[in-house]
Amino acid sequence: MDLSAIMQEFRQEFPFFKSYPECIYLDSAATTHKPQCVIDTIAQAQAQSNANVHRSSYQLAADVTRQYEAIRSRLAHFINAPDSQNIFWAKGATEALNLIAYGLGELCLANHPLWQGNEIIILTSEHHANILPWQQLIQRVNQIRSAYSQNEHIKMLRVTPVSPDKNGDYQYDELYNAISDDTAIIAIAHVSNALGCIHPIENISAKAHQYNALCIVDGTQALAHLNVDVQALGCDAYVGSSHKMFGPTGVGFGYGTDVLLDALPPYQVGGEMIEHVSFTSSRFQSYPHKFEAGTPNIHGVLGLGAAIDFVDKHLAYIQRTEENLFTYLLTQLSQIKQVRLLGQGNLHKISLCSMVFVHNGDSLSHYDVLRWLDEANIALRVGHHCAMPLMQHLEVDGTLRVSISAYNCVADIDMFIDVLKSAIDQLIGSHDILINDSLSLASQFNGLQGYENIFRQIMLSSKALPVLDASKHIDAYHVAGCEVDVWLMYTPHNNAFEAFANSKIIRGLLAILLEKANSLTAKERRIFDFSGYLTALGITHHLSQSRVNGLDRVIAKLSA
Repeated sequence: MDLSAIMQEFRQEFPFFKSYPECIYLDSAATTHKPQCVIDTIAQAQAQSNANVHRSSYQLAADVTRQYEAIRSRLAHFINAPDSQNIFWAKGATEALNLIAYGLGELCLANHPLWQGNEIIILTSEHHANILPWQQLIQRVNQIRSAYSQNEHIKMLRVTPVSPDKNGDYQYDELYNAISDDTAIIAIAHVSNALGCIHPIENISAKAHQYNALCIVDGTQALAHLNVDVQALGCDAYVGSSHKMFGPTGVGFGYGTDVLLDALPPYQVGGEMIEHVSFTSSRFQSYPHKFEAGTPNIHGVLGLGAAIDFVDKHLAYIQRTEENLFTYLLTQLSQIKQVRLLGQGNLHKISLCSMVFVHNGDSLSHYDVLRWLDEANIALRVGHHCAMPLMQHLEVDGTLRVSISAYNCVADIDMFIDVLKSAIDQLIGSHDILINDSLSLASQFNGLQGYENIFRQIMLSSKALPVLDASKHIDAYHVAGCEVDVWLMYTPHNNAFEAFANSKIIRGLLAILLEKANSLTAKERRIFDFSGYLTALGITHHLSQSRVNGLDRVIAKLSA
């Protein structure tokens, strides 16, 4: 069987592509599609094996409990945990990280010997799920220390970020040098969801342990791509989400060493995790069950088990295919001079890349590029990718991210590249065409049909929007809830609005709206149907729902 036939056979494992053959899905870092074996496992469990686990003594419940706990053992083997007891279930990696962070905060307040130091080191590129729990820990501990301590010299906890260079490349010596006797925790992703780089966890863990610090790893983006061995990595905790590794949503896991899990207190209480309850005291089970309050996602865990079997069976093929496709993608992107790839200096990567677009020194909006890709049924993500600190550090307002899985093919890449080139050409070309100043912006939409013509005219309309001085890009004029940053300012003495957005398409829409709004009195604006106005021009039909929602926020301010 040739390679193309093997790729087609693998792709046929996923019913999504049978239902949507026209969709080119390049967003597997957000969520992966599910193979038929996962779907069948969940459906069969719901239809034939529906019973609660652990609590009932009848045979059906006992059988389901055995299946459920067998997945815990299966996962332990998959990541080479020393024992199934080192695995606890959660709703996802986010909940697992919150559980660990909450428990460590309690240990810190109790002056537990497992907690050493007053510093938590976090990479700037971390997903918000691996930033916010540590922020909350620090705030809670510092508030309590401030409220109850009589020692004015008491040390407060702090976060220390370690950043890549302006190209998104990490120099790991900076991270190693940041670790000191005052470091309590290093919280780090195995693989960056925004850059795709694979961090050297084994070396980072070893360095952390030299200073008695804990290494907590978010493995969400690694599990579908890499051979994960938590013992070889040497980390103290490792978390993951099922839906990023071909499994169902709503289930994930945490791994911890015996020392860590034994020390951590329960995160939530009730149901499954109790051993004895009275009105005077309660006693909880040992780990992992002390972390699993309430009825678990039984069918989700069983589905995860099927996903683990699927990944285990196909991992060599997945790795080889993704490497070949990613190499081909990078080769094609390198030929588009307007594309600037981030994080390409880190040689160890999964099949994920983030890019921005630059022409003659000016940025092209990734949101504008997305409009052409979405129209061609190419599914991928633009924005900050839950990594706002990274985007601020790189001085970009977001990126376009392509994330490949083994169900993709060369034809997917070719289609993406063709549409991307077309989008860039359209955006660049609109710079060189003069708008007819003798006509109103609205009148220039007369007779236009098709999304390409409509959007070309919208982009041309952007030239009519006066530049809003950067000093006015402040919170007071910021319109919340828009797809991109929009600033809208009203000047009462001349009854006029000014506005700005980084997206050319959004600037064009603002120009069209403000042309009309500034021709009306304040009383007329309050009753004018701006949404109907855009619909009558033939514009609204071609806008995504997120853009419509953002424009509704702008219109609300125009009508206020």
